[in-house]
Amino acid sequence: MKFSVKTIGPSKLRSGTLTGFKRLPEMVLETPLLLLYTKGGSVPHITHEVLQLITTDNQAVQQTLPSTVLNHDAVREFKKGLPKFVGLQECMTYLSIQDPAHKTPEGFNRKKEVSVWTHAGRVSLDADRYMDVVEAFQPDMFEALSNGDTNADTTKKKIGKVVDSTRDLYEDCLQRHSRSSILKDSSFLAVLEGGYDLEARKKVGLSYSDAPVDGFVINGLHNNGADVEKIDFQQIRALIEATIEPLPENKLRVLHGGWTPRNVLKLVEMGIDVFDASYPYLATERMCALTFNFEAVEWDTEVKDDAESLDEISLKDANYREDFTPFLVGCRCLACTKHTKAYVHHLINNKELLSYTLLMIHNTHHYLEFFKAIRQATSQGKKLTLKY
Repeated sequence: MKFSVKTIGPSKLRSGTLTGFKRLPEMVLETPLLLLYTKGGSVPHITHEVLQLITTDNQAVQQTLPSTVLNHDAVREFKKGLPKFVGLQECMTYLSIQDPAHKTPEGFNRKKEVSVWTHAGRVSLDADRYMDVVEAFQPDMFEALSNGDTNADTTKKKIGKVVDSTRDLYEDCLQRHSRSSILKDSSFLAVLEGGYDLEARKKVGLSYSDAPVDGFVINGLHNNGADVEKIDFQQIRALIEATIEPLPENKLRVLHGGWTPRNVLKLVEMGIDVFDASYPYLATERMCALTFNFEAVEWDTEVKDDAESLDEISLKDANYREDFTPFLVGCRCLACTKHTKAYVHHLINNKELLSYTLLMIHNTHHYLEFFKAIRQATSQGKKLTLKY
């Protein structure tokens, strides 16, 4: 993989391209990039054919261990990798350790083992077993096995143990990756821990600054799930800055989690390159449609940060019983051009699965358009802001 990047405007916002994927030699992905969220190999609630109706652009998908690791033996016997196994071979595939949409239980990791939670229960992975899975899956990009079990309440003592554990796991994964003929064309990312300890973040960033990897994952700020939406950005700004500051400019920076749109924009301005689409999935699961608007403005424009404004509407609300308008006026997605709030409210009341499908179509489309607008504004020397 080749990552070409440049800094735009007075902030640290970056605009880049990902190319040179061995499996997809013609693919070009622009950053800031959104990884489509998947469960069991597919985007939840929609078929592959419907996904192709949502977008015809080049896409990258995030496959997570909790929903795929139990298929390890089948994929290994298949011998052609996870992308082809799940029928998403046209997409760049990124493999991550945890599922960003589901809260990861705390306290189950050991020094040399990391727990992932499948529908059948806990699975413990050491570096060798993890790399066996990676070799079977053959992703285009994957991250080192990491502990990551920290949040705002974690003690400094535990943070130190997590940092040391993750370093050991990284070294073991790096050795396996360097020896693997199967993974010689798969990009390898280091995972940077440190919890909410500023000094630990600085040391970790510096210690990995010359690591022989293709990029970095900033981890350990949360335990995934919907709680990520509640994180106070001011609480994590300095931590992210301290982690990023020593890192080389030409390496990819990834941050997982269901961040709100306003926090995504702040993170983009700080220099984060890759996000996942767990947020629109979480909105769908609570029967909500994304309705936030956005616009490109000049860099010196003062932006109002209205934390009270809602980014979504709940279609469970009885107020939409006779509302025959689309989820979002002007949206050109399949759900908004064919259906109304009232219809989906009716589907929800009758527990019809189609309600999830229509909401996921809209939310995925809208979030992809949001990231497309971020990239377009960047290319014009502007910044994107939410429009209230």
